Amino acid sequence: MKVLDNYEAVPGIKAWFTSNHDENSWNGTEYEKYGDAAKALAVHSCTWPGIPLIYSGQELPNKKRLKFFDKDFIQWKKSCELHDFYGTLLHLQRSNPSLNANSDLFQLHTNCEANVLTYLRKKEKDEVIVLLNLSDHAIRFQLLDNWVRGNFREAFSHRENDFSLNRNFEMAPWSWLVFVKNPV
Repeated sequence: MKVLDNYEAVPGIKAWFTSNHDENSWNGTEYEKYGDAAKALAVHSCTWPGIPLIYSGQELPNKKRLKFFDKDFIQWKKSCELHDFYGTLLHLQRSNPSLNANSDLFQLHTNCEANVLTYLRKKEKDEVIVLLNLSDHAIRFQLLDNWVRGNFREAFSHRENDFSLNRNFEMAPWSWLVFVKNPV
């Protein structure tokens, strides 16, 4: 959290990404740099305060380093493996006011904070809760903030969760849960 807090101290709206042309060419693909964490970090980029940036080919996924000064083509396929993944994230980011750049952010607390990043984004009645397992092992943890309440639906699995009753979670390595508050 300390690194993210340092970014927040800098004025302006932040742009978040896991890859772009420069990063891909100079430092490697997001899969070279982040490995199995790449998709969890993409969820973070699309749900943390700021503006998410998606680079050409991320929906493939593009695991090829592109040449910087030479014309280098992305090998497009008929079926983009991550099309639905990014479609879900970007639709949610665009349609839910709680993910606007100027909405409120609340860090949430768990009994496993060394491995899990949890936060709530809120704008008026809209809320999104993000749970990220940022470790290479499966974990069980409990959300400790009792003020988080209400019925939510997970954006990818569509599984319902009532945070008034259930604050216990099991997550696979490098996984994510993005809960959207159900309208009252």
